[in-house]
Amino acid sequence: MIDGDDLKAMRVNAGITQQGMSDKLKCDRKTIINYELGVSDIPSKLLFKWLSYCRLDFKALLHQVKQVRKEARDNGKSTLLDIVTLAFILSQLWSDIIVTPLYLSLLGICAAYGVYRKDINMTHIPGFIFVLTAINFAIFEVGLINYVAPESNKLLQSALIYGSQLLFSLAIVLVLIFRVQLSRLLSSSNNIELTHFDGIFHWIYIYTSLIYFLALVEDMTYIFFDMKSWTLIYDNFEGLIYISWALCCGALLTMMIVEAKSNRSGEANAL
Repeated sequence: MIDGDDLKAMRVNAGITQQGMSDKLKCDRKTIINYELGVSDIPSKLLFKWLSYCRLDFKALLHQVKQVRKEARDNGKSTLLDIVTLAFILSQLWSDIIVTPLYLSLLGICAAYGVYRKDINMTHIPGFIFVLTAINFAIFEVGLINYVAPESNKLLQSALIYGSQLLFSLAIVLVLIFRVQLSRLLSSSNNIELTHFDGIFHWIYIYTSLIYFLALVEDMTYIFFDMKSWTLIYDNFEGLIYISWALCCGALLTMMIVEAKSNRSGEANAL
């Protein structure tokens, strides 16, 4: 089994400091120390990332899975374990390493489709979301937060990490609320009208803003009162955000389909 000593050995061999690993996993250094001391168990999702950042070939993890599977086979439970193992592997697709670039790519495709169809609404809605999301993503990828806030000031780091994401989410909400006015300004056209979908997207990002706000409050509470058991948002943070991204992509794809059908109907009526 992979224990705290194994985690520490992997990290040291990869030349990553405890603070460096905490930055990569988006948690505080104290959490990394607890994992390595065995005070707390590392979640499977973070274990996958830990192995990935340490550039391992996952042999240790596969060996662990094989050992458990052998025990399960002896107990006649290998089929159930196969299902659990598959679920574990699929759960890693929720990693931000995969999902964020995928989300940005889908937004870019939708915006490009709008340009191709010469549909300003289809271009601007995903385009605005793409720009603000990409800027937010770039800030964390280049480690700008770590340059601004010292490692010792956990309160400032927390405020910047969750606060900046909250501000970007609120900015997207405002942009989507005033989307028609911005589209008219950028396109110099007064023929742009509200679509049925304009009333959907800003609510999705109001939800994400609420998640960022709750995450900020929860982290502040953890720092001030050392409430280690209050980690509901932290433990489910990525999944809660990805739900809104999935809804946004679904709404955009639906918008593309409706727009395509509308164009075909218009062409048919013209004939």
